[in-house]
Amino acid sequence: MQPMNTRSNSKLTTLVLGSLAALTVVSVILFPDKAFQSSLEGLTIWWKLVFPAMMPFLIMTELLIGFGVIQGAGVLLEPLTKAIFRLPGVSGWALASGLIVGFPTGAKITASLREKNLITRTESERLTALSHLCSPLFLIIVVGVGFLNSAKLGIVLAVIHYGSAILTGIAMRLFRKTSTLTTESAELEPADSTVANRSTPVMKQALFTMRHAYLHDGRALGKLLGDAVTASVQTLMLIGGYMMIFSVLINVIHISQLTAALRPVTQAMLQLINIHTDTAPQWVTGVLEIHLGAYAWSQTQGLSLLAQIALISAFLGWGGLSAHAQVAGLHQQTDARYSFFLQSRILHAGLAFTLTLLLWKPLQLLFTDTEPSFLWLDTTAAHSTASTFPLNGESTWSLWGPMLAQFILLFLIMLAVSTVIRAFRKKAL
Repeated sequence: MQPMNTRSNSKLTTLVLGSLAALTVVSVILFPDKAFQSSLEGLTIWWKLVFPAMMPFLIMTELLIGFGVIQGAGVLLEPLTKAIFRLPGVSGWALASGLIVGFPTGAKITASLREKNLITRTESERLTALSHLCSPLFLIIVVGVGFLNSAKLGIVLAVIHYGSAILTGIAMRLFRKTSTLTTESAELEPADSTVANRSTPVMKQALFTMRHAYLHDGRALGKLLGDAVTASVQTLMLIGGYMMIFSVLINVIHISQLTAALRPVTQAMLQLINIHTDTAPQWVTGVLEIHLGAYAWSQTQGLSLLAQIALISAFLGWGGLSAHAQVAGLHQQTDARYSFFLQSRILHAGLAFTLTLLLWKPLQLLFTDTEPSFLWLDTTAAHSTASTFPLNGESTWSLWGPMLAQFILLFLIMLAVSTVIRAFRKKAL
């Protein structure tokens, strides 16, 4: 079933895509060498970080939805997701994927669930915001070890990022009540029929839901596998295109000296926390693309360690307009509204910045015996290192196995906690 309110979203997405395409063409004409170099930066990030992390999970998700496994697991996860976030059980897969794999995996899975009418519009908006997270791989290995030369600083960033994400989810749960869902009910009805029969064992309910979803899908294994690969590749190409476009835009903005117009605004904002360093280029990069933005902030001179980590945390919570465009593109065929996602990113960024300031002294115990090398780089070294974006493609590809193990472990923990909640509720009745 085609969602009812996709026309306005499609028009907005078309306008954004057309504007970005026009800017990219103009940039290539005016600055061909720089445009080519910057597009390679975006392509490098996509190929070495995004593609190896997302491709297997996207294919696996499409297959498991077709086989009904995610719908069946949703019955088991219902107590946990309902108790914490007021979301259906099928959202647990998107939450776990967003946490382990990183954005925009959660948005893609959420869009798939909405397109199959397994969740409502309100639930898809909240789930997209909740599952839009940086992966531990990016926070600890790329930002911590690769950019800041300190794994402990990466752990600090991870603690702040996920802690502020939980606070964002709680705030969303408290200040946004679930709307009345009449025409947005799910296509799959086993959940309603199994809930009506309370005496049915939960495992039997899950198996019944799984079989009903598989029969409802109706595709053979070959067809399902082909569709999964095709959809995953198309999604990754969309993400890669956005990353390359925004990489070009960042370079063009820097070359054309447009950052000078923003310098009074950024200086005024940072003076509120007693920072007088010119960071307009870093602001532009961080607002537009988070990978390049995190690297730019890690190479900034003249900032204290607290200010540097607080600003990096804030921009990690923001996510970058490149990721925002990816989310909007992935939800083009759904009726999810971008405005709620934008509000959640602003809230996450603000909470991450505040949480860093509040927890800085306790978290310092994690790295009291280390001194990040970037604090002592001279100006020449800083300029030489900032010209190169350090990524090790081989190590990123080889970490897919540990990522899968982390995902399975997290999912099993979620199932165990959900089982405990279900048992506690039965005793309370």
